[in-house]
Order: sequence, then C-alpha cells, then structure tokens
Amino acid sequence: MLTVLEVTIPVFALVFCGWIAARRSLLSTEGIDGINTFVFMFALPPMMFRATSAYPVSDYFDIRFVAAYLVTALIIFFGSRALASVETSDRTQGIGLAFAATHGNIGYLGLPLIAQLGDPRRLPGIAMALIVDIFVVIVMSIVLFEFARTSNQAVISRAARIRKSIVGLLKTPLILGIIAGIVFSSAGWKLPASADTFVKLLGSAAGPCALFGIGASLGARKAVIDRTVSGLIAIKLVIHPALMALAMLLFRVEPGMAAVGILAAGLPTASNAFILSQRYGVDTRPMSAAIVLGTFMAAATVSCIIWLLAIPIG
Repeated sequence: MLTVLEVTIPVFALVFCGWIAARRSLLSTEGIDGINTFVFMFALPPMMFRATSAYPVSDYFDIRFVAAYLVTALIIFFGSRALASVETSDRTQGIGLAFAATHGNIGYLGLPLIAQLGDPRRLPGIAMALIVDIFVVIVMSIVLFEFARTSNQAVISRAARIRKSIVGLLKTPLILGIIAGIVFSSAGWKLPASADTFVKLLGSAAGPCALFGIGASLGARKAVIDRTVSGLIAIKLVIHPALMALAMLLFRVEPGMAAVGILAAGLPTASNAFILSQRYGVDTRPMSAAIVLGTFMAAATVSCIIWLLAIPIG
C-alpha cells in the first residue's frame, strides 16, 4: 500500500495545490480558465496522440472490454436515474444526477494517473474508456436532456440540437488527438523527429497542468453534504468500480486491461456533469458538491482500488 500511496499522493497533492491557489485567490477566474484551455486544447490531445499512435489499432477495439464497460455504464446510469425518480419528479434533474453518477473524470484525472503508474501499455485501455464515456454516456445524456426538457419547439429542432452537439463532440481536440493517433497507427506513419519532440513536450505538460487545473476549478465551488450528494459519491467511487469488476470478470477481459477499466470506473465525477446539467437548467448544487468532495475522497478510494487490484507500478 505504501508503494501505491507514493504514486497517488503526489497526483492528488497537485489537485490540492490548485484548490489552495483558488481558495487563496492566487489565481483569477481568467487564470483558471487559461490553464484549463491550455490543457484541453493543447496538452491532452498530443498526450492521447502519442498514446494511441504507439500501439496497433487492435488494442483499441477489445470488444470484451468495451462491452463490459458499456454495460456497466448503462446499469449505473439507469439505476441512478431510477433512484433519483424517488427523490424528485423533475425528469431533467434525474438525468443530471444519473449523468453525475456515471461520468468520471477520465480525461483530466484518469490519463495523468495512468501515466504516473508507469506502464504506457495501459493507455489504450483508458482511451477506450474515454471513447465509451464520451460517445455513449455524454451523447445519451444530451439526447435524454433534449427530450425531457419541456418546450414548444418541434422534435426536428431538438434533433438538430442533438446533431449539433454530437458533431461538436467529434470536433473536440481530445477526440481529434485519439483519431489522429489511430490513423497514424493504422498507416504505420511516424512523425519527424522535431515534430515528435514538440508533441512529446506538449503531452508531458498535460498531467501536472490538468491536475492543478482540476483543483483550481474546484476551489471556487461550495460543497454541502446531504443524502443526494452522499449517494452520488458512493455510487461513483464504490458501486461503479465494484460493478465494473464484476462485468470485467463475466466478460473475461484480460486482467491488465480489466484493471484499467475498474480504475476508470472508480474516478470521481467530472466537471462535464455540472456544465451539461447547468446548460439544461438543472439544479447543479448536488453535482457541484459531489465533484468537489468526491475528488478529494478519491485520493483514498482510488489508492485502495490500485492496491486491491495489485496494479503493477513502474
């Protein structure tokens, strides 16, 4: 366990540094936005490009891994939505809570954490988890939000908004980085030495900047614990990875890849849950609190997952 903590404590310490910077007003809102923009637009895409271009395409299409990850996500989503319906009759609120219980911070937290564990062969697994999370969980949530929202707009207008949202997701730098990496891997192409060094430098900045940016973004949010928030955190940090472990076992996923999927499932709720819910007029207080508290609690739960799975470090 001590070896595990030697890896996870520095990762979450960077998150805490960002949180302190925001709480002490050492960073303005514009400064925090600038860090997150750099990570999202410039640093994470090269990191994913290097990760995906270095391995055969077959590594990204492990059907058993994808099936296990997808089935678990759907069970968590619709199970959480059913539980939320007991607490509220607001359909959009229920969708927002289900989204928060399912959508983990794979991009900003999962990628740096996997990279810190030291074995680059795990990156294809986290890339597959990210793809499923974006193109199933986020897209499904957008579709459900659109059709749950009460309005006088025609169905065709809703369909147009859904299509626009999906096209927007396809154009995100992170997805473009993954696609470019897969294309290079399929074609057997290599970047020129100078370009590869440039991409490597940018990608190397992704981890620390993303972690610091997470903490800084959390610092401006207030967190109040109630039954809903406690439930969200418990589902995301405990039930989700436990159910994922069962699914990976049932689908007979290779142990190393299964460990990555379980770790990805155990990551805390991502800020997209707050952003997307806010866009659709949902009360975002539970999501905000679950993101803040869940991220810091994940320092313990994620460490336990790595220890229990005996994931090799280095």
